Amino acid sequence: MKYIVFFFVFSLSYCYSQSENVSYLDSWTTTGLPVTSDGESVFNEVWGFVQGEEEYAVIGSTAGTHIFLVNQNNELDSIGFIQGKHVSTDAVHRDYHDHNGYLYAVCDEGSSSLQIIDLQYLPDSLPVIYDNDSLMVRVHNIFIDSSTAKLYACGVTKLNGGFPMSIYDISNPSEPNFLSNYEFVNYVHDAYVRNDTAFLNCGSEGLFVADFSIPSMPIPLGSLEFYPDKGYNHSGWLSEDAKTYVLCDETKSMRVKVLDVSDLSDIKVASLFTTGFYDETLPHNVILKNGIAYVSYYNDGLQIYDVRNVNLPKRVGYYDSYQGSNIGLYRGVWGVYPNLPSGRLLISDRKNGLFLLGFNPPPQINSDVNFLIFPNPSSNYIYFNHTHLGDPDYNIDVFNSLGQLVDSFNGSQDFMFIDVSNYSIGNYILKYTSNLSDTEFAGSFIKN
Repeated sequence: MKYIVFFFVFSLSYCYSQSENVSYLDSWTTTGLPVTSDGESVFNEVWGFVQGEEEYAVIGSTAGTHIFLVNQNNELDSIGFIQGKHVSTDAVHRDYHDHNGYLYAVCDEGSSSLQIIDLQYLPDSLPVIYDNDSLMVRVHNIFIDSSTAKLYACGVTKLNGGFPMSIYDISNPSEPNFLSNYEFVNYVHDAYVRNDTAFLNCGSEGLFVADFSIPSMPIPLGSLEFYPDKGYNHSGWLSEDAKTYVLCDETKSMRVKVLDVSDLSDIKVASLFTTGFYDETLPHNVILKNGIAYVSYYNDGLQIYDVRNVNLPKRVGYYDSYQGSNIGLYRGVWGVYPNLPSGRLLISDRKNGLFLLGFNPPPQINSDVNFLIFPNPSSNYIYFNHTHLGDPDYNIDVFNSLGQLVDSFNGSQDFMFIDVSNYSIGNYILKYTSNLSDTEFAGSFIKN
């Protein structure tokens, strides 16, 4: 069946106020697409990639795949739309991953297919070079291990039935070949794979780690089947040094887990965290980059945590794009992508579409440092940091060299991001005053 989809495109011209240390840059949404059964949701997964030294964004919808150039002016320029094989109000799950100049797209509803989009002609065109259901009809999530050119299809339905996970060779990116099925668990919801070592999120069964060097004979490396706040083991991401793994259970009220995976035969929960904004808060997806966990929460938006100290995660920023009621458990931010080289963030909101955000990660703090202003000198921003034993509540006052008050802020986190780009060049004094004790601090910084 062919579908003709009519829709109108526009950019959101407003900036949501529910944020901390994260800046709104641009956003995009559209009307006229099928709306899901909750009466408002249209969009799902977000992804990003680089092609020809330009950054691009991807967001899925009930109709297909929308692709944007993320330009140098911090704007989302719509490049093209690829209609999915299945277009419907029930097309809730789409997923994406890129490899070697190609974008791979799947859907977990209807009579769908694997689509492969050639990115080499961007920004001029987006040819779909493969649209076929012979290898997979429906897939819940995909992950590509680029180091070995293998695609892992999680929760896959084929013409001959369903499988927990299937592995494909994409060394020829436009001609995927089936390698093996993985059937040692009931279901694989998502996966993170590096150098053939796969972390598998297996729903109620827990987390399993295996070596897929030989896909038909995977070697078990470790598992975590029982742990605090266990719910539906949904998604996770591995640190660059392969020692830390952040895990989301998609179950209301369950906290996010920071795991010590330095010894896969003895995986440990180092700490847990949650937003504290909403009793039935629901974590969805996470990407871990340079010790910073970017977590997409239904209802609670993008939440950013510093987990470089695995035993003491600290929230360092958030941005909530959804202004609706918290009664619905699966509304608001679906996914986050923080891996663009520029450092700009992408999030997808199920109702409101694609958002481009700015965030500067805080520095890693030596435990011996009590107060820190960084970077110093600075032309754009500074971070103030003071580690508190409990919940922080403090004021920051900024004075110029004449002793005149320039800015005032109230802080509720250890880190405070201060935009100094509009300050005049010169010397400034930053004064910290705690509202919970008699602690005070004064330090200087230079705006250049």
